[in-house]
Amino acid sequence: MPPLVYYKCAICKMTRDSYEEAARCEKSHLAAVSVKELEYRLGAYPFRVLLVFPDGREREYVIAD
Repeated sequence: MPPLVYYKCAICKMTRDSYEEAARCEKSHLAAVSVKELEYRLGAYPFRVLLVFPDGREREYVIAD
């Protein structure tokens, strides 16, 4: 039985059939250039944050309780 070889994106953990596909997947993910805390609740961590990406787009994330 031949071994099964696959490659995994280090960021999203998706498996790919080739190294090139996995490397292309890793490069496709954007890292935030800044994080702004929008709201705190009880505790030390923010409840809502705004991420700004290199292309100028912004995404707001809210912790789901």
